[in-house]
Amino acid sequence: MSGLEERLREEMVRSVAGVRPAPDPLGRLLRRRRARARRWGGSALGAAVVAAALGAQALAGTGGPTPQPAPTTAVDEQPSPDGPLTDWTRRVLDAPVRGAAAAEPGVVDELTAGLLANRAGSRVDPALDRVKVLFVVDVDGRRLYGAAFHNDTRALFVTADGPASASGAALAGLRFGEGPLGPFTLIDSVAMAPPGCVAQPSATTHVGPGGTLEHTWATGGEFLVLPGTVAWWRVTCDGTVREIAYVAPPAGTSAVAPVERGEDLPDVAGELLGRWPNLPGLGVQRYRILWGGTPEGEDRPVVVGLGELAGGSAVVCAVAGTGEPLLIWDVRRKAQHPPRALPAARMATAVAASDAIVTVRLPDEATLGYSDRLLVIAPPTATQLRVTGATVGTVPLTGGVGIVTAPAPATLTIEALDADGRTLATQSVAEPRAERFLAGQGLVNEWG
Repeated sequence: MSGLEERLREEMVRSVAGVRPAPDPLGRLLRRRRARARRWGGSALGAAVVAAALGAQALAGTGGPTPQPAPTTAVDEQPSPDGPLTDWTRRVLDAPVRGAAAAEPGVVDELTAGLLANRAGSRVDPALDRVKVLFVVDVDGRRLYGAAFHNDTRALFVTADGPASASGAALAGLRFGEGPLGPFTLIDSVAMAPPGCVAQPSATTHVGPGGTLEHTWATGGEFLVLPGTVAWWRVTCDGTVREIAYVAPPAGTSAVAPVERGEDLPDVAGELLGRWPNLPGLGVQRYRILWGGTPEGEDRPVVVGLGELAGGSAVVCAVAGTGEPLLIWDVRRKAQHPPRALPAARMATAVAASDAIVTVRLPDEATLGYSDRLLVIAPPTATQLRVTGATVGTVPLTGGVGIVTAPAPATLTIEALDADGRTLATQSVAEPRAERFLAGQGLVNEWG
């Protein structure tokens, strides 16, 4: 699989509120839990979770039809989605089995033997001739395991859950989901990091004055079971942050909001609200459709929504184009050539310290990442922007809306001026210095 295909698989799972994998990338476990929590962040497990560009059928975020499988080849004809072992994943394999349920007599031995015996008809490569059980835990009234099929050079992570107190043999008989073994595993309430590393959930999250997320990190560990935790996660190894990812509620809201400014584009606004990417620690109190229209230099309509947060800050979400949107978060410089058809629209996110000026980076169709164009929505009576920082100059506005050109990530100060040159509002823009960012949060995956 190419690097582009792998990244598209990650991105597609973020872009849709519900998918029906074909064939069954994380099996019954994630099909049932999809409505409860979703992990985004670009790690190896994130890649394992998705059907994405390799055959998923996308749904609406709320009120969508029953998912239908996309045409595909049989499970036993699919290639094994394993990946190469690294120093980090070897640490994971070498660690003791985690979880209190693993200490029950016979559970690990039965599970190990059963997985080896029951893999016929699955996508497990016969060359992966060993099994290592990584954890067995009881959580939320279910028994969940994670294990790896492996040899000396490659590994495949598998997971499933069954009734509480299920035997190892019973767990081994369940249909499992699979994907490459990554250094950091995050499934709902379970977080597993390599020995010597610390995984920490965010205790609090808020929007900083520069339009980035700021966190207070809770006490962590190598292996945590935290039922009901919906949080950002940071993994640190030897003082270096290796990964930042998150588990969040399912996308979408049933809220309906009228457009406040610009053109009324109900279909695009419906997609935006129906697939709104809910983020941990940012409880939206009210959803708004701030503006709709076709910005200068764009060839497709754009709708910008706001999710008001406590204290006056806001999550910003924009959809460009019609139809289901693909959520973007990459800073890319080269054109991409997707292996298969993608959703027609694109979704971008940001956060703002207030709604006085709202800035969101528009997507770039050629790269499937962020463009160098920032859509700025200033007060309606503003006639121009004064921009300082990486980009310096003035930008004319139409109806208080305009485009600032600045490559990502940008650090800017934007002032909205009226016709007399008076400052109506000011916004600081300080995008994370990362190759990927989502709603003002840099997404780290540095296990190389």
